[in-house]
Parts: sequence; structure tokens; C-alpha cells
Amino acid sequence: MDCINLTAKRLRLCREESRETLEQIGQLTGVNKSTVMRWENGDTSKINLPTLSVLARHFRVNPEWLMGLTENREAPEEPASPTSVVPVPIMGSVRGGCGGLVYEELSGSEPVDAGVLRTGEEFFWLRVNGDSMSPIINDRDLVLVRRQECVDSGRYAVVIVNEEEGLVKRVVYGENWLELQSVNPYYPVRRFEKEETAQVTIVGLVVESKRKYL
Repeated sequence: MDCINLTAKRLRLCREESRETLEQIGQLTGVNKSTVMRWENGDTSKINLPTLSVLARHFRVNPEWLMGLTENREAPEEPASPTSVVPVPIMGSVRGGCGGLVYEELSGSEPVDAGVLRTGEEFFWLRVNGDSMSPIINDRDLVLVRRQECVDSGRYAVVIVNEEEGLVKRVVYGENWLELQSVNPYYPVRRFEKEETAQVTIVGLVVESKRKYL
């Protein structure tokens, strides 16, 4: 059996052993369930190495075993560190669509302190495009997002307006109105009143931001 088919077989085996659905694995890797189904049916050549590493760590198996390169399934021991970290997927964008959110442009993962993550909650990194939140959050920065449908007034959040691409904004509430505020003064406040507030969907709370120079 070639490596591609072996990866497909082992990926399905791991998912079934963990009793997870196609949707759950899709959320983990930032793709839809039909893509995960194609992986399990043998179309694994399009799974990049960062995604395979995320899957291997999630299932606690040897990445090389998952890729069909070895018969040793046992995950390698990780060097001891004072703080345990967990890989969280990096998304290029988040959009609204029929049936819910669509995560696009998976570009690997970034470690997160395990103490930040909570069981049963969904986290992902989002790469910011634009300077509307500068200088606090700059273009190409990463923000860690905890998926939730509402945030306290004044907090930074990822929001979607009319099913467009997700935006990072400060969300401020009032009586029958909602404002999306930028940090950069060159961007005007977007205010929604009464029925207009339904145009805004809260994707999640911005937990932290990270800047890389390479």
C-alpha cells in the first residue's frame, strides 16, 4: 500500500478510535467535512505538513506513522518544558456563509500555552489584514480567537458584517445600538441601530495578539 493510501487509512482509523466526527476534525484543521472525507478516501496529497503535524499531535501518534513512513505508531516523547503548549491552527480568513462560518487558507499552526485553552472551547489563530487596529494590532499580526457568540462591551472581537470576511474590531453596545470601533483614527466608527444590529455576527473574543518579523 502506497503512503498516500496508508495515510488515508490511518487518518480514518484515528478519527474512529477517538469517536470524533468529520465536522470536528474539520474544525480542528480549518476545513469543511467534505475535505476531511476526501482525505480519508485517499486524496491526502493536499494535506500540508503543518496540518499533518496538528492531526498527529491531536491523535497522539507519530507524525511519520500518520504519513505512512513508519510502522511505529507511538508518538515521540517531547522535551520537558516548564509550560505545556498546544498547536492551534492559523487561519488566513474567516467568512460567513450558508450554514455557518467558513474557515479559509489554513497556513499551519502556532503554539498556545495549554493553560489558556479550556476543554470544550474552540480556539484558532487569525492573521489580520489591514491597519484599522494599528498600532495595537498591526497588519499581518496573529490574534488568538476564542469562538463565542457574544463579548462584553468594549472588548476586541472578530466580527462578520453581512456574511463578509471577518474583521477585528472593538465592540461597543448601547440601548438598541452597536458600534464597531477601530483603533486607527483614520477609520470611522461603524454604527448599527435597531434591526441593523442583526447584520453583525460575533465570531469570537480576541484573547491575545502576536507579532512575527520573519
